[in-house]
Amino acid sequence: MPIFEYHCNQCGQEFEKLVFKLSEAVQCPACEGYEVKKKFSAFGMKSGGKFVSSSGSSCSSCSSHSCAGCHH
Repeated sequence: MPIFEYHCNQCGQEFEKLVFKLSEAVQCPACEGYEVKKKFSAFGMKSGGKFVSSSGSSCSSCSSHSCAGCHH
């Protein structure tokens, strides 16, 4: 079950959602609208104690365990 990032076209809210079915309608948690757009985002995983993003860069000392905390 992937987590996708979305942007609401109605209120501008950006949010993440765990998606069980790709055909599932996604609703904005802020305004409850359905005019949302899936953002293109990198995925990441831990490999050997290091965080590795889909771009191939690794964060050996990343304290946040996400690419948002890295400044590469």
